[in-house]
Amino acid sequence: MKFTLQGEIVFSKDAEEAQKDIEGFIEEANQELFLKGIPQDSVEDASKVVDWDLEGNTLKVKIVSGRRGRAHDALLRMKKPLGQLLGSKYHLGVRKIQVSTYKIDIPLPREPEVDADTGMIQKGEVDLWATVIDKILDMPYVSHSELVEDELRVEFEELNESQLKKHVVDRVLKFVKSSTEETIDREIKGEDSAISEDTVEVTKPSDILTKQVTKIEPGTVVSTSPKQEFYFKGDATEEASKRGWVKKFPGKGQWFYGPKLISLQRAMEEIFLEKLVYKLDFAECMWPKLIPIPVMNKMRYLEGLPEGMYYCSAPRRDPEVFEKFRQELVINKEVPIHLLKEGLKDPSYVLAPAQCEPFYEFFSHEVIDEEEMPIKFFDRSGWTYRWEAGGAKGLDRVHEFQRAEMVWLGTPEQVEKIRDKTLQISEDLATEMKLEWYTEVGDDPFYLEGRKTEERGIEFPDVPKYEMRLVAPTQDKGVAVISANIHGTHFIEGFSIKEAHNHRIWTGCTGIGISRWIFGFLAQKGFEEENWPKEVRDRMRSVHVPKVLTWP
Repeated sequence: MKFTLQGEIVFSKDAEEAQKDIEGFIEEANQELFLKGIPQDSVEDASKVVDWDLEGNTLKVKIVSGRRGRAHDALLRMKKPLGQLLGSKYHLGVRKIQVSTYKIDIPLPREPEVDADTGMIQKGEVDLWATVIDKILDMPYVSHSELVEDELRVEFEELNESQLKKHVVDRVLKFVKSSTEETIDREIKGEDSAISEDTVEVTKPSDILTKQVTKIEPGTVVSTSPKQEFYFKGDATEEASKRGWVKKFPGKGQWFYGPKLISLQRAMEEIFLEKLVYKLDFAECMWPKLIPIPVMNKMRYLEGLPEGMYYCSAPRRDPEVFEKFRQELVINKEVPIHLLKEGLKDPSYVLAPAQCEPFYEFFSHEVIDEEEMPIKFFDRSGWTYRWEAGGAKGLDRVHEFQRAEMVWLGTPEQVEKIRDKTLQISEDLATEMKLEWYTEVGDDPFYLEGRKTEERGIEFPDVPKYEMRLVAPTQDKGVAVISANIHGTHFIEGFSIKEAHNHRIWTGCTGIGISRWIFGFLAQKGFEEENWPKEVRDRMRSVHVPKVLTWP
């Protein structure tokens, strides 16, 4: 890997009188400063200033390096000692540093295959590498990318000191590395020629990380229920609509849930609260559902699933815009969305997509005493919101749904024991209700989605996620009703949570998907109460549904 950087160091005033000292500093940097921390067998990879020029108050440098002691890090390392050297003698300060051009050449294991007659890269490889390059060009700060013989070239836009300190170059390179490795794997397997333009998709690094972390292959079924009798064979959503238990709401993925269905939901909730949540001594809390974007950023959710959330904006203090909005609405009788946009601030919140977000923020920068652990909270106060795009369908895949969320914090042993117990009791409850289910190792732990561009030495459990599913005749994989997760130190580090004696602490969460339990229950047991388990029937409240002449 070769890094070639053209950069500038701008001083507080003309530096011509300091030219000889600058020359000496650069020689010393090449021989000492840039070699610090570089293993003896890798000194050829260290950064080196190969050309420089002083023009007035600007020192222009060309730095080259290998993957060790990268050129952009070398530029940052020059600032402080150079400022100290020139400050005392010439009263010169370093005002800013910046990168004008930056080119990185990444070697590939082999050159792309070239057609002997045309001299062109073979079509399958063009398709694959073009896809990778398109993805790289979509990355922030990247200005150009291309294949040059046996190397992939990535060029950056101008970069300032703040961006260098945020390691944006290193993060782009991690993305590039994962993308190129996946493409090479496809070439080796001979998949390139069979992939069409419409189906090319580079595997997400989070998917790769899930397989690396999980000691059992994701998708492995670890437990199943006995076979149970089903009393319904149709589509549960259609039947619920016909009976007036639900009605489609105008918004995508939204439903009006009527009295009969809610009576069933409350009965199911009572069972879970009594036999699972309270039995394991979880304390009820009420958590916000409007989550500030900085909190989501600490969770790493924005890096993993930015397209899967609803974003919220507050109105500006601009009476003029809203007066125009009102006038146009009154005159045209149509909502003037363009004016509404003008009246909104930039998004500053998301609607809670995971429900557990406030738990970690509650303990952020706090110190826990191990004698108080495990700490176990749960919330059942409202909706969870997710943008499913084209995936929204029926009652089982919606944009807002009801869950009870149990979240806990403790030693690794405590956290694992609690997760396993929540799963075991959930399985037992499903069996008591004569529901058919199975549990598999999850292939999409939500907190790993954010690990696309950086590693932080996080402790992971052997199995980050178990997912329990109810069998549904109309669904190939059934419907997921329990998500039992252990996060290791992901949120502990992200939210700076400490234990008083610096002992290891982890977090975990189990989500009970109440809305999906209802769907799975109806898909198996149907809508006639005589076919339902006695415990569910006994907890049902009698409700009256008023007749509407035109519905259902």
